[in-house]
Amino acid sequence: MPPVLPALGLPVLGALADELLAPGLGPVYAACAVLGAALAALVSSRAGWWWVVSGAPVVTLAVAAGVDCLARGDRYRGAGLGTEGLKLVSGQFPWMLAALAAALLAVGVRTLRARRPRRG
Repeated sequence: MPPVLPALGLPVLGALADELLAPGLGPVYAACAVLGAALAALVSSRAGWWWVVSGAPVVTLAVAAGVDCLARGDRYRGAGLGTEGLKLVSGQFPWMLAALAAALLAVGVRTLRARRPRRG
């Protein structure tokens, strides 16, 4: 499985599910964003770890911004663009950090498993 599928697919699905359940991004989106970053790090190659880890916060914010702008585009016009943009970034910051931490944890687990001697 290419790493882009969980990295982008899970956050998009979580954001759409949250928007369908209630207005705004909530816990389903947050869980999917964190899980997507971790799964992408688990399935990527060693050379791709850098891209997955550095891209996890960016993907998290980009998906949130895209879905929020599609759902509530009228708020992002004129003077509201800056205000709503700052609200979005500040609201997504904890999930961006959580996605980064999950990707780093997955890379750490894979590194430890690769260094452990094989039995048998």
